[in-house]
Amino acid sequence: MKKQREGGPVIVVLSDLHVGSTKGLMPESYTTVEGVEVRQNVLQQYLWQCWIRAQNWIKGVVGEDSFILVLNGDLIEGLHHGTKEIWSAAAEDQIKAAYDVLEPLAGAAEKTFVVRGTECHTHNMEAGLGAMLGAVQNNALKQPAFDRLTLQAHGTICVFRHHIGTSMRRATSGTALASNLAEEQLEAALNGERIPQVLVCSHRHKPGIYRDEKGMVMVTPAWQFLTRHGHKVVGGARCKPGVQILDWRGLGHGTIPHVHEHYYAAQQPEIIPV
Repeated sequence: MKKQREGGPVIVVLSDLHVGSTKGLMPESYTTVEGVEVRQNVLQQYLWQCWIRAQNWIKGVVGEDSFILVLNGDLIEGLHHGTKEIWSAAAEDQIKAAYDVLEPLAGAAEKTFVVRGTECHTHNMEAGLGAMLGAVQNNALKQPAFDRLTLQAHGTICVFRHHIGTSMRRATSGTALASNLAEEQLEAALNGERIPQVLVCSHRHKPGIYRDEKGMVMVTPAWQFLTRHGHKVVGGARCKPGVQILDWRGLGHGTIPHVHEHYYAAQQPEIIPV
């Protein structure tokens, strides 16, 4: 059993597993609802090795303290854009495989929160996965999944949402992230809300962090390599799987957290001599 941590909380953030995709995370083996055994391809074998290493890295950072798990959307691939890059079109298979992947981590967490991802991927199936994982209930929707999750962590208001623009160039990504943070804070102020100091987004499959004296915005990495659709919309991207942790241990009340981040190498291109 995890001990009660001293000081502020630790929040582990993961997103974009896209379980069900032939380019996304999946268990070592899985038997479908039709009784067909599906095994990992070469890309999925590499992702699974990274996933196991990531869980060990999380344990090393968290230590004996308790932690909160936020799953920030697109946990399954779904059936979208006419894709053929899925190993099962059955929602039951994708949800069950995602549960098999996530249950050990969610089972170790003090609390688990699920944020809904892109509708064409997940529809409302992430609520079912949240129920299976014992995730915290969204009282407004009467289900364990949130479109926008707002947490107060050690006096700091944190907003978790899946979506952010996908077309950010590296040379201008800092400006774009700063604009997203400023917009989130301004909209909160105009609505009479407490101003969020931390904004966490996903979706674009490229991690990034921007901070200033007023707050921080963090974009999570993805556990999926580029699909055909991805090559069309973000063809130059190099998708590096990884994990990020927000850590308030040893910090003052209402402060911006430390960030621990760990990434693995992207898929390497085959270079063909001519």
